[in-house]
Amino acid sequence: MYYSKRSAFTLIETTLALGVLIFGLTAIVSVYMISLTWIEEIRIELTALQTGRVVLSDAGVLKDKQGSFKNASNLDATASGWVNDYFVVRTVEKPSYPKFDSSVGTYLRVRIQVYFGGNDEDGLLVHDFYSEQIMPAEYK
Repeated sequence: MYYSKRSAFTLIETTLALGVLIFGLTAIVSVYMISLTWIEEIRIELTALQTGRVVLSDAGVLKDKQGSFKNASNLDATASGWVNDYFVVRTVEKPSYPKFDSSVGTYLRVRIQVYFGGNDEDGLLVHDFYSEQIMPAEYK
């Protein structure tokens, strides 16, 4: 007489396997969601930095809320406006050093503040940096 031995998973083994599978999938989804948050933060910081660098070199790109150019000059003491959906404040100081011939240009200390999600009153300050530069005389 021939007996066939059947094998199968028990309820406990099946439940444990499903638990491990669900735990693994939950971990993968949470890592994915965190990485999406980080990607958005990095995108905001990098585009804000590049926007600040553009305004650092040319304040004429600043626009008002309606999208019209504000006609800001690189020598304005303070200029602010919108670029790439970021609000940028550009402040210029003329320090007393270094001394050199004024026909060459003007030595400037420029501060750039870039805000996301609003202006300087209600937006999030993303970048705040300084640059010391010589503004050549022909750019006045």
